[in-house]
Amino acid sequence: MRLQVANWHIECDPNATRAAYASLPIGTDCSCDQCRNFNAAVGKTFPPEFVALAASLGINPSKPSELMHWCREPSGLYLTGGWFHFVGRIVSGADAHEHEDGTGVIQYQQFSPDVEVGLSRHISLLPKTFSGLAVSQLEFQTRVPWVLADVEPAP
Repeated sequence: MRLQVANWHIECDPNATRAAYASLPIGTDCSCDQCRNFNAAVGKTFPPEFVALAASLGINPSKPSELMHWCREPSGLYLTGGWFHFVGRIVSGADAHEHEDGTGVIQYQQFSPDVEVGLSRHISLLPKTFSGLAVSQLEFQTRVPWVLADVEPAP
């Protein structure tokens, strides 16, 4: 299947991606408050446009490979980044990962008002269920509401 995601054109196999996600647990291996909150808020975290993109790629949005929690924004939402893997390849468009002097930077594209995305051939933390498959990485930044009954972390 061919898709356009922001400025990238990709070929993907959503059925193979769904099969790879099928046996993965919800969330990441991390049990910090921010990751637990993401897991609890995942239904409120991504807008419908991103959920539709994830579905078209075969990605389960509740199973990111990694999460990074940047900060609490003035809106009260938490800027959170991470990535998902999918079976497929980038046909055209610059890799979102740029490396300079040993430092990596991700060049995101605006996908919806609250979500930025980037596609990369640089693969990190690939779950074993994807072993042997041609895989690309969907990077994201989104805003996450605090939904846990636990006290929010201090800003």
